[in-house]
Amino acid sequence: MGKKGRRYVDVILPLKLQQELTYEVGEALADTPDASLAGLWVEVPLGRHSYKGIISRVRDAVPDLEQERIKPLIRTLALPAVSEADITFWRNLAAYYMCSVGEVFKAAYSAALVKLADVKSRPRKASRPGVTEPLPELSPAQKEALSKIDAAFAASRPALLCGVTGSGKTEIYLHEASRMVDSGRSVLYLVPEIAISRQLQQRTEAVFGDRLLVFHSRQTAPQKKALIEQMAAGGPHIILGTRSALFLPFHRLGLIIVDEEHDASYKQQDPAPRYHARDAALLLAAFRRCKVLMGSATPSYESLYNVAAGKFIRVDLLEKYHDGPEPEVTVIDMREVRRLHDATGSFSRKLLRAIRETVDGGGQVMIFRSRRAYAPFVQCTECGYVPKCPSCQVSLSYHKYNNTLQCHLCGTRITFADECPECHGKIIPLGSGTEKIEEELKEYCPQWRVERFDADIAESPVREKEVLGRFASGQTDILVGTQMLTKGFDFERLRLVAALQADSLFAVQDFRADERALQLLSQFRGRAGRRDHPGRMYIQTSQPDHPVIRQLLAGESGFRQAEDLDQRRLYGFPPFVRMILITVRDSTEGRLWRMCRDIEGVLGRIGVSYNGPLQPMADRIEGKMIRQFWLKMPRNGRLAAAKAALKEGIDSLTESYPFKAEIIIDVDPY
Repeated sequence: MGKKGRRYVDVILPLKLQQELTYEVGEALADTPDASLAGLWVEVPLGRHSYKGIISRVRDAVPDLEQERIKPLIRTLALPAVSEADITFWRNLAAYYMCSVGEVFKAAYSAALVKLADVKSRPRKASRPGVTEPLPELSPAQKEALSKIDAAFAASRPALLCGVTGSGKTEIYLHEASRMVDSGRSVLYLVPEIAISRQLQQRTEAVFGDRLLVFHSRQTAPQKKALIEQMAAGGPHIILGTRSALFLPFHRLGLIIVDEEHDASYKQQDPAPRYHARDAALLLAAFRRCKVLMGSATPSYESLYNVAAGKFIRVDLLEKYHDGPEPEVTVIDMREVRRLHDATGSFSRKLLRAIRETVDGGGQVMIFRSRRAYAPFVQCTECGYVPKCPSCQVSLSYHKYNNTLQCHLCGTRITFADECPECHGKIIPLGSGTEKIEEELKEYCPQWRVERFDADIAESPVREKEVLGRFASGQTDILVGTQMLTKGFDFERLRLVAALQADSLFAVQDFRADERALQLLSQFRGRAGRRDHPGRMYIQTSQPDHPVIRQLLAGESGFRQAEDLDQRRLYGFPPFVRMILITVRDSTEGRLWRMCRDIEGVLGRIGVSYNGPLQPMADRIEGKMIRQFWLKMPRNGRLAAAKAALKEGIDSLTESYPFKAEIIIDVDPY
């Protein structure tokens, strides 16, 4: 207790503050005992404004000199209290990813959601158990895998289910989730993409009925608030969601499932916290004392490292659920195709014949191209002029459907004009994206029913649902799309998949490029020929002897994980070291270099190995110049202390500048 019986609390606010702020309890919570204060929602004054936050802890006392400066709480809010376990999770996540607890809180509860704190939601029906379909019957191989997963849980270890595509990992997830819900504990089922959650929702709802709750970033604030209130009202529930679902206020959480644990979509890019959902799930499970089941046909090297270190237990599932053969892979050497003039637009004639044969036989086709838009860039045929984004200085992509040139970094859009502003020559599109490939297929065979599935389509949840629904029901013959196609979709009539210009997957300046290319192509291969129908995969490439292609042809058993990991160890790359990326942005060159010099001083004092300041390929975004530092830190007992010292040094720099410094820290920039 402070002077005159005053009580004080620390409050977490959704701001980038280096510490939690202290307030006097005052009359708003005068009758609430200390033990019940932590986790309550309150509104507090700060400067000229007021903010809504969470009481994180009760303070025994504050220095006498500060007592008169501490302001009282304004009022309490009608949102369910946040548990001590969640607050502890936030603090540890903030420490690991080198951001503030306020930034984690802001990620957990958006401003739009908090604005609804005093709005009463409509009462919802009580949850009921799943109703007409029973749990799917497991094969002997699946039962054996389930038994090994249970053994891993009994040994208090996360389980890594390495199941070939089509082996029935989802059925195992549903069995584990059902047993957990039957025991009275909730389940978090993470998927990397919203589109996948929509497809899984119907299957999961058939088993769990109203116990299934769905959560993702595109839901409105009222929808999210209603879900949070339903979770608080009782359970158990199974929550199907994307990475942000990790921050929901769980009650009696018993199991976290991380499907497609290798997927790069689990990494949050902006804003902070820049967490990886798989790693954050493991941290959450430690505080919630719950089990973790991860699954993938192409596990990440980080997870394989943890298996080798004894932290995870690997469970293999090598048989397909339906006894169909692996899709046959045909590699088409586009160098030879071009030499023989054996192509029509983006397609070799061999691939077009295979597409026609598949569609005529009642099957469906997926075409993958890693670039969206109609063309990656446009160019003047006379002087070579290439229009670039005025803010980012990267080539603008041509989108024919709305006749615009777009920057895929900052979103700038300008109307396309085919007259060159430099010499008045003609500007033409070059290269091919998903939009052009869709057009080529329609021109080649007008009776084919062709649709596109990429980020332009996914901007509208309604259009996305319609496109996937038509393909699932057989109304569409061919679906053209980007990486989104390679995720865990299951389409019964899909017989052929084809990857165009696969070389673009290898030509990425990233030490993970080959790993990710193989994961993507392996996942895409697994989309074809599911159940008892044979499938085929075609790959058009100018590098048919590339190691990724050779590994894919060798089959998943030929995945050279041990050799690749040895190379990572030799050259000092993750998972054998921890990497941190520091990005500096500013519109003024002088300030940019001042910050870079100051950061070099901090890194020198700490004794961290680094490269930089480096100029990235996209060195200007939204009018701001960019420089980067890449740090390598050994995985040892000093890592946490080194990161804390680094954060303290960077925070001191930003506070000392008379201008707003933009220094971004990204831990584990996968």
